Amino acid sequence: MKLVCSKCNKNYRDDYSESSSERVITSGICDDCANFFLWPNRPTLTDFLDRFDAPIVAIDSLGNVITASQRARELLQKELSDIERLQGGNVFECAFAKLPEGCGKTIHCDGCTIRNTVMDTLNTGKSHSKIPAGLSHGTSDDCVEIQLLISTEKINDVVMLRIDSIS
Repeated sequence: MKLVCSKCNKNYRDDYSESSSERVITSGICDDCANFFLWPNRPTLTDFLDRFDAPIVAIDSLGNVITASQRARELLQKELSDIERLQGGNVFECAFAKLPEGCGKTIHCDGCTIRNTVMDTLNTGKSHSKIPAGLSHGTSDDCVEIQLLISTEKINDVVMLRIDSIS
């Protein structure tokens, strides 16, 4: 019997005996893959995002922020604990997210380029690059329009929203 790693397909044990056949079993895992996939100190998604120079925010299928890179947290002037599990509009301090209906539920949200781009990437898997987007930042009574260039990419069920430029 041959034991083949289910992750890398490497043969990691041959066990030939009179009674065994040349059967291949692929439900095991080799030492190299076990060390990689079961590594106890594996970097977190936040650690991974911190490797990039651009501000990146990871958003789940409900529009909630999962995590953000250090550069994104610096840009937002927020700690990670202040943004995790919040709707994107609340994290970016969209003026309309503070209305009673909340982020994603006001009449303004239908035209939000940031929201529409993220949701399109979530629904279709299509990446977008350097899309011009406006953000009404502040409150509905006192807001400043911020212009952004954003890019999105879907990885599994998460959208990575990169802020390419801000003015």
